[in-house]
Order: sequence, then C-alpha cells, then structure tokens
Amino acid sequence: MAEHHDSYLGFARHYDRHGWDWYAHANSQRLLVLLQERGLSGGKILDAGCGTGTLALALASRGYGVTGIDLSEEMLAVARSKDPAGSVIWREGDITRFDLREPGGFDAILCVADTLNHLETLDEWEAAFSRFAVHLRPGGRLFIDAVTCLGLERLDKYSVVERDEQTLILGIIYERGRRRSTLKATSFARRSGDGLYERATETVTEWGQPVAGIIERLRKAGFTEVERPWASSPETAAQDDPERHERLTLLARRS
Repeated sequence: MAEHHDSYLGFARHYDRHGWDWYAHANSQRLLVLLQERGLSGGKILDAGCGTGTLALALASRGYGVTGIDLSEEMLAVARSKDPAGSVIWREGDITRFDLREPGGFDAILCVADTLNHLETLDEWEAAFSRFAVHLRPGGRLFIDAVTCLGLERLDKYSVVERDEQTLILGIIYERGRRRSTLKATSFARRSGDGLYERATETVTEWGQPVAGIIERLRKAGFTEVERPWASSPETAAQDDPERHERLTLLARRS
C-alpha cells in the first residue's frame, strides 16, 4: 500500500484479538482447494498485504514456499512473533512499487482481505497489478479479493463488540459520491500484568472501485483469463452483475 495509506500503527497487536484476520480463517481452505484445482499443489506464493500473517502461515503449513509483504512494520512484527520457526519470509514493502529481486519468481500471488481497497485510485490498483505481473512466472496466477462499493456502503454503521475482557467500538461512515469508507476503531483490552485497560485507536480508509475498471486494469497490466472462481458456474458468473455483491473475487493468469 502506498505510504499515505493506513499502516495500522498502534493497533496491530489488537488486530487478531478482535477477529480482523477473519478472512484467513474463513477462506484459507477454499484458497488451498482453488490453488490445487489450478495445478498449484506446491510452489512459491506471495501473500501481498499479509497483515499479521494468518493466511501466509496457513499456506506455509501446507508445504508452500511463502513470502509475506506488508507496508506496516507493526503488523509484520506480530506476524514474525507467530512464526518462531521462520516458515515464512517476511518483507516490508508497498504493493504498488515493491521489488523483491525475484522477477518471475512466484507461482501465485494472493492479495486479499481488502488490501487493494486501501488504494485510492484505479491507477494505484494498476500499479500493484503491474508489480504482481513482474513477480509472477509466465502462466502464474493472481487471486484478488476486495470489497465492492455496495459492500462498503452496507458496512456504514456504529457498533460495540465485547469479548474476553476486550471492547471494540467501531464507527464506519460511507461517502457514496467518493466511494470512500472511513472506519474509526477504539479498542480497550485488559493487560495481563496489572489488570489495567489499554486503549488503542485507529482510523482506516478504504475506497471502492467499479468492477469493470478493475478488470480493465488487470488486462492492461498483462493478465488474461480473468474469472470469478467462486461463482456457482461460469454461466452464472456471465449473467450475474458483480456490483450486486458485497465482495469481489477474481482469478487471473499472467500472460
């Protein structure tokens, strides 16, 4: 993510506690099946926007050679703390301009869980896609998951979540004209040592993009065979408007 975007400063250690790594828990098995269906039962995978590393570690546990990249030093510190065996290579970097010195070195790249939504413009999305293309081998696969404009709009809410002596207060405002969602989170968590509560705050901004524009930018960056792999059938995907769904999942092939 570009440097002006959110880096979860000060909130990283609370990220997993509040279930914000939900995507990895909910979809890691589906992703493994998808990779295997595309002939990728092994190989090298890049988790772009790896956050606290939950998905990267799940993939590494299944025998993949995994590299995780994220803009946030704090998130990577949490990821490393969960990986004492060093099963994943962790790198700090901006997905719109990173260079891992491994051109064509990856069999698949995954960019999921709203990572791309932290980018404000389609030009930035295309910049990320271009970097992904450089790092994929010819024929390698890119899997992206993002929240749609409809999904952002439906997240517009205020909520309080309490669990295990922790409280999370969320306020989310969606601006339709700008396709922008602003989340303000305040967390209170009891410390194990003295029993006092620790407060952390974070503001996260996400942008939605038109699906047609996303697909166009994928193709401009050198990707072909763009598909919605989790649609019930190819016929359904062709007839169904992806803008009517809260999330967009796409699989593309590097030419």
